[in-house]
Amino acid sequence: MVRKPAKMYRNISKKAYTRREYMGGVPGSKIVQFEMGNLSQEFPTEVDLIVEEACQIRHSALEAARITVNRRLMKDVGRSNFRFKVRIFPHHVLRENKQATGAGADRVSEGMRLAFGKAVGTAARVDANQKILTVYSTPQYLEKIKDALNHGGHKLPTPSHLRVSVIKVSGRIVAAPKLVGERVVEAPKVEEAAAEPAEAPVKGGKGAGKGPAVAPVKGPAVAPAKGAEPAKAEEKKGPAHGPSHAKGGRDKK
Repeated sequence: MVRKPAKMYRNISKKAYTRREYMGGVPGSKIVQFEMGNLSQEFPTEVDLIVEEACQIRHSALEAARITVNRRLMKDVGRSNFRFKVRIFPHHVLRENKQATGAGADRVSEGMRLAFGKAVGTAARVDANQKILTVYSTPQYLEKIKDALNHGGHKLPTPSHLRVSVIKVSGRIVAAPKLVGERVVEAPKVEEAAAEPAEAPVKGGKGAGKGPAVAPVKGPAVAPAKGAEPAKAEEKKGPAHGPSHAKGGRDKK
């Protein structure tokens, strides 16, 4: 298949053709991955490839740029030292009214003017100053990342430039412990709730003077219960000795 130049499809005209459920035979996208490198780590430096003109970028051009940038990053930076992301997706379906090609093709089949055409590929519609590719890494690899993105920008049908920005990674990392710290601050409330039972006996002691409390009643009830029996025995003995003395007194009398 002869690949036609990008100038045939880079200009934006008419409405986007994206409803694939109503069309058949749309070629699949050639873009294999959209995120590469170390996806589990945050990096403080962000380098963006930004296009300068509004245009359409075919999926084949995006895949070519992705391969170029990824290979250079893998070779010069290392897989664990960067994160590479493709920020656009080819939604727009390209159509073409195929005709005979070659010598004398204009006499063989001219075709109908402004024909609807058949789906031949997909493309992404982008605006001016939109981010296309982004690489996250550390400042020590900045020059190598710039070189890789510049080589990838040559695969696109529009001029482009780079933008370097710094991300506050430390702020993101501290954010999660702050939430944990806020939860830990609530711990004194739990301690105060636990301390209330300790204060309850004090309140109970004060209330015991005003009225009968459960704890004070059980406390004295145990000790006097054992000592109450001898007391009752003495009371029984007391009246027993009393009448004997009384009788003795009466007898003496």
